[in-house]
Amino acid sequence: MPSGHPDREHGSPRPLRSLIIVLAVIVVLTVGWPVVSRAVSDDQPVAAGQPLTIGPGGSHSATFTPGPDWAVRSAETNTVESWSLSHGPVDLTVAYVTLLGPSQAGRLWAGLRRTLLLGDASARLGRPATSTAAGGATGQTGTVTANDLAGQAAVFVSPDTDFAIEIVSAAPVDDRAAAQAATALVARSLRFPAAAR
Repeated sequence: MPSGHPDREHGSPRPLRSLIIVLAVIVVLTVGWPVVSRAVSDDQPVAAGQPLTIGPGGSHSATFTPGPDWAVRSAETNTVESWSLSHGPVDLTVAYVTLLGPSQAGRLWAGLRRTLLLGDASARLGRPATSTAAGGATGQTGTVTANDLAGQAAVFVSPDTDFAIEIVSAAPVDDRAAAQAATALVARSLRFPAAAR
């Protein structure tokens, strides 16, 4: 009766089989892990040139285009109320604000200042300057600072003055220019479909 391990009798040594299994696991993890990571990640890339819509729809909505290499923070985004995006060190929020009447349009900048203070007591909103969006909508823009962050804010009122869009970017102070450029880019791309009618 032959003696020894059964695998050795049939010419398939266990060490070789174990090595193949380990290599297969390494390949699966190396190739598959980035795919799994993207699938469960909070950040979802935005297709270059893809306009994003904010608002309940129709004449009560607006579109904007963040540009290439931006990612949507899905857990913090509700496409009716606000978009949360990031690009490297820059965070950007685009928010929908319902207006109860035309008189509220003149108080938007002060309202944004109060909202920022509620989120961070160190937040400061600079004096507004005039800004123009795509399609000719006029709004206000100014600097934003908070502790070690800096950026830019902008506010635009819809043609029917029944809602407004607020854009706020922030980044570490050294990346202030990138944050300001992000707000300017989104502001320039902002369109109110109702204005096209």
